[in-house]
Amino acid sequence: MGALETLFIAAIAPTNELPLLKFDRYVAISPPVRLLHGAARLDEFYRAPLAWPAAECADDLENTFLKVAALSQGTLTPQTTLLFDAIESQFLIGLNFRLVLRDVIYSSQRRHNQGVLQHPLWNWRRGPVYQEILQYSYQDYFDKFAVPYYSACGRNSPAAGMLEQAGDLRTYETGLRASPATRVIVNQNDFLLADGDLAWLHATFAPEQLTVFPQGGHLGNLSNPTVQKAILAALAGLKSSPLKSN
Repeated sequence: MGALETLFIAAIAPTNELPLLKFDRYVAISPPVRLLHGAARLDEFYRAPLAWPAAECADDLENTFLKVAALSQGTLTPQTTLLFDAIESQFLIGLNFRLVLRDVIYSSQRRHNQGVLQHPLWNWRRGPVYQEILQYSYQDYFDKFAVPYYSACGRNSPAAGMLEQAGDLRTYETGLRASPATRVIVNQNDFLLADGDLAWLHATFAPEQLTVFPQGGHLGNLSNPTVQKAILAALAGLKSSPLKSN
């Protein structure tokens, strides 16, 4: 979301009436082009263990969590060998984002309870409602929380289509093409990118604005010195401005 929102701000900056949201440089690292596609991929990853034989699934999940526990006792130094297979890796990524979604739903419903959740939203006893929320996928969140909320706000256009369009960078293509201050850094094998997204990025941004690495998945190569240099290079040429007193 951070990278996508960065590009959204960059696209609307020329017509934005809020000067505090205008910057000298916009650097987006691993942005999804289509938010709903990225969310669908995360749902797929969370369901990855369904590919295991049913009789072995519980044991395989336990073994995965034991690996995570063992890994947490070590250092944060990047490993040269893969500790998890493809299904384990996908599941752990999906689980991480599912926990993020749990917190999003809990916090949003504490502020504005839409009456979807059956368990009470208690601060000091969250276990039951957390278990209920974890049953919701990103698609469920879109269908049962986000769309009804915006529909109730009286939007003129259908909320589902409006949200899908708003979360698609191609909607802001004109503004992005007109933003020379924008830099984008992506990995060719980022699982949040759909077919055609990389081609769209190449067509939208000039070569000096777009850096593509062949490997790294989604934010998986930030420890690589080459990637770190590319991020710093994206900020090159900026000059510090003195703080202005009121």
